[in-house]
Amino acid sequence: MVERAKDLIEDAEDFLGAALDLYKTGRWSKVCFNSQQAAELALKAALNYYGIERRTHSLVDLLDELTQINEEFKVYEEAAKVLDQYYIPTRYANAFASGPAKRYFTEDQAKRAIELTTSLLEKVKKVVAEGKT
Repeated sequence: MVERAKDLIEDAEDFLGAALDLYKTGRWSKVCFNSQQAAELALKAALNYYGIERRTHSLVDLLDELTQINEEFKVYEEAAKVLDQYYIPTRYANAFASGPAKRYFTEDQAKRAIELTTSLLEKVKKVVAEGKT
């Protein structure tokens, strides 16, 4: 399972890289979405490292399960709640009363999404690299 965890981390880094690229072009909603995707893959990598594979997209649910195994991840509860909000509305105009999704997201949200995801991903990488249980 460790190899699969490493693959998921690599994919998470790729999504975070895309978020950083999109940040440079001011595409805030897409930064938020790609950050959420990176966080999702990071959490799945951590769970996979512990021998668990999940298909859900809910960061809150993934984190709840992960904290039952490793309480060090409990500090990411707020991050999971914030980033979970970026899974659907960042991509669909019909998530709002009118206008494209990009109209509803800000640079501050994008910056925070990157920060939250970066912190979470670094923690996952440390746990997997050090073989922490």
